[in-house]
Amino acid sequence: MPPPPIENFFVCVGAQKAGTTWLARVLEDHPDIFMTPVKEIHYFDHAAGITNHLNRRRMRSRYRKYHQRMWTQWGRWKLHRSHWSWYGDYMRSPTDDAWYASLFNHRQGRRFAGEITPEYAIIGREGYAHLARLSPAARVLFIMRNPVARAWSNLLHECRSRGLDAAQLTTEQAVAILSEPKFEELGDYLKTLDNLASVFPAEQRLSMFYEEIHKDRLAALDEICTFIGIAFAPEHFPALGERPNRSQEARLTEPVRAYLREHYRPLVRAIKQRMGRLPPEWSKEFSI
Repeated sequence: MPPPPIENFFVCVGAQKAGTTWLARVLEDHPDIFMTPVKEIHYFDHAAGITNHLNRRRMRSRYRKYHQRMWTQWGRWKLHRSHWSWYGDYMRSPTDDAWYASLFNHRQGRRFAGEITPEYAIIGREGYAHLARLSPAARVLFIMRNPVARAWSNLLHECRSRGLDAAQLTTEQAVAILSEPKFEELGDYLKTLDNLASVFPAEQRLSMFYEEIHKDRLAALDEICTFIGIAFAPEHFPALGERPNRSQEARLTEPVRAYLREHYRPLVRAIKQRMGRLPPEWSKEFSI
């Protein structure tokens, strides 16, 4: 039997390197929102065979780190202890629809639950249909960042993962990484928007620009709260000024910037037509 529908649920599907870790951090302080203790669940990209984030080795690693935090971060012991039963369900097998639904049963009195996994941007129409089957009324948020800045930030993150020094990359080496299929997919905002629109009605979708969010964070959070269906108050967001997940510090060189501008200019024109506007940073970057 399929699990009961996940009620009062929202998910942010990316984009990668578009402030999703910051968003998860600030939303978890809201008294009406339960955010999963593991920020990126990766269920739908796992089910689609796109990634391997839910293999047992990685899950056991997350479980060990949870116990390390609980027994070393004494100031947050009460919070970590409250996640004990959630991690019990997280470590169960198999990782199927019932497993995923169980992760949102530990709301601790909070009405709404959500998770954020940037790789959901590339799960396609079938992946979003899978999501809709589990939560027909799900609210889905997608954040777009200047493609040049997002791609470079993604490259810096990838260099850290691969043990590379981004500052030492030649233009050819940087372009080779940026041209890899996964990089191309993660940057195809238009495809994500089309696939979301093919599954979810307009009232269940919200697309935002990273630059506009961080120009006025409180106004953006007000819009997100309204979209989810919860009350907004500035005091709900004490972590507003935090900036987690700093990448390597390496300057984007002009040859790589020129490549990215040329590569993404058609996409940006299409986004402007779709959204009816662009943030000033995008217009300046692409002279559009």
